[in-house]
Amino acid sequence: MVKRLLYLIIILSLPVVMVAQADVDSLFRVVEQGGRAQRAEAARQIVRTFEQEDMYDYPVPEIRHNDHKFNEMLAYLGMGLHILDNGDYPRAAEMGRKAEQLAPKDSLRWLSSCYELLDAAYLWQGDYPKCIEYAQKDYDAGERLGDDHIRSTALNALAAAHCYTRLYDQALSYSNRAVAIERGTGDDKALAVRLGIKCEILLLMGRPDEALETIEEAIEIDQKAGREEKVAIRLSQKADILADQGKYEECYNACTQALAIFEKTGNVKEQIIVLKQLGACETYLKQYAAAEAHLLESERLCLETGFRSQLWRVRKHMSKLYKETGRLERAMEYLELSTALCDSLNEARQQTVIAEYQARFEVQEKERELEAQRNAIHNRNILAIAGGVIAVLASLIAVFGYRLAKTRKRRNQELETANLVKDRFFTIISHDLKNPVKAQSQLLASLSSHYDEVDDTAKKQQILALKESGDRLSELLTNLLDWARLETGQMGNIPMRIDIAAVTRKTVQLLQTAADEKGVTITSDLDAPCHVFTDHNAAETILRNLLSNAVKFSHPGGTIEITSEKTADTVAVTITDHGLGMTEAQKDSVFQMRKLTTLGTKEETGTGLGLIVCKTLADLSRCGLSFTTADGSGTAFTLTLPASESAYDKR
Repeated sequence: MVKRLLYLIIILSLPVVMVAQADVDSLFRVVEQGGRAQRAEAARQIVRTFEQEDMYDYPVPEIRHNDHKFNEMLAYLGMGLHILDNGDYPRAAEMGRKAEQLAPKDSLRWLSSCYELLDAAYLWQGDYPKCIEYAQKDYDAGERLGDDHIRSTALNALAAAHCYTRLYDQALSYSNRAVAIERGTGDDKALAVRLGIKCEILLLMGRPDEALETIEEAIEIDQKAGREEKVAIRLSQKADILADQGKYEECYNACTQALAIFEKTGNVKEQIIVLKQLGACETYLKQYAAAEAHLLESERLCLETGFRSQLWRVRKHMSKLYKETGRLERAMEYLELSTALCDSLNEARQQTVIAEYQARFEVQEKERELEAQRNAIHNRNILAIAGGVIAVLASLIAVFGYRLAKTRKRRNQELETANLVKDRFFTIISHDLKNPVKAQSQLLASLSSHYDEVDDTAKKQQILALKESGDRLSELLTNLLDWARLETGQMGNIPMRIDIAAVTRKTVQLLQTAADEKGVTITSDLDAPCHVFTDHNAAETILRNLLSNAVKFSHPGGTIEITSEKTADTVAVTITDHGLGMTEAQKDSVFQMRKLTTLGTKEETGTGLGLIVCKTLADLSRCGLSFTTADGSGTAFTLTLPASESAYDKR
């Protein structure tokens, strides 16, 4: 049942390939093995072929037609889609990785196409960590481009991967976000696909009535649009729900309608699923001969296509059929085959995670070995010098002892810092997360137990308190996750040309509600486009944290000014509030992991993590971050960004 999630994701985001197999394979061998001129011409021919088949998500710019590297990227991308459609998922992933390496780093749209191919290929293989990694990259690209289709497609892939790992709540959350996006865009075709996936997740969560309501809406959309094969997919999904509700006659009718369409269109993967559904349904209806025929045909097609993750389900149903008909030896045979295949798939999933940790461990071991070798060489050199210069032996020993003591001191300081970070982390977890969550739980318990006894005014106050607490927890979790990603080296730096004025306006819009609630006015002189060269995500995260702090520490009715100053090489953005300001002790701990936090003017809580994240991101993206403050008079934070790529390279 869940396998359809994969097909539904690919059916919208990846085009179906109708080119001649022999011609494409012949040209692609030249791309991989020929000389430079031959590769360039073969790549151009492949790209033209795939363009005629409407393969790519975006039109190829005219200026790129003679770009050999760009054409090779398109050739690998097109072949990856072509191979994926034919079921060779490992090779499709290989093509996607090569396309990603060749894609222009400043072209997020083409990188997004590579990410979509890769998350689909890894999803089909069952490599869910890799699928999630590339789906998240695709979502980030969609966020930066403001492209709803990319964001929705990435959310679908995330929903499928989490569903496969049985994290159904997370899967439903991703699916609901994708559905909301498509309702906003008015794209009925994409909405029907998103509703289909949501239906699958609801059914797995044991909510068949909601699943049936969802799939009926999808069927109605596809029927109005005349999309026959999509209607068949929805009917197959509806059959799963009806079977779950014990309505086997209705299930049988839905399956036969769907199978007739899939046989006409030649959709083998969906034929496998519907044949399995028919066999299971007929087993419940005691139509054993028909059930056996359909299940055997489904097994044959699974073996032909390598559809292993569906094969174990088919064999499980065959074991049940043979058990019901008294053929116990055959039942046991198929049960063993099904169990072995299921265990193999589960082991493969586990091995993926284990392999990642093993690789990290091996890298660390090699680094330790190299460090030991360097130390050994260093020590041998010292001994050789000491043996040759007996007269200064005492001096060398003294110097060595001094260096050793200094090294120990430095290591002790590093350990002390590490322990401080650890203690701070657990303080956040145990206090700043646990206590608000506990308070929310108690408030909700009180509200639910005495709902009828509490007047509307008190209810509104309690709900507002819950909202404010939730907003603060959300901000804390965002900063905590950013900090964790920085500490583990998972947050990269991709510098590009961005409009810092647009980023600032977006940040102001994001925090306008919080400012309005305190009566704080935000002004900005960044009206005209102002371009800088830096990492978009880093700039957005830093400005969001700085403006959030300015709102937090401003007095009700106060003012926050956002000003800019440009030079030939830099653009400085300053956020000034006239609130609490900082004491000398607070100034010294702004960018350090210490147990010093300050309540906002309305007693808003904080952990100090936000500014630590800001400073680390600023250093990583070659920006400057400084501040001036006076206790009781306010604070001004200044973010200094490179104005151009050449200025970035100088920093």
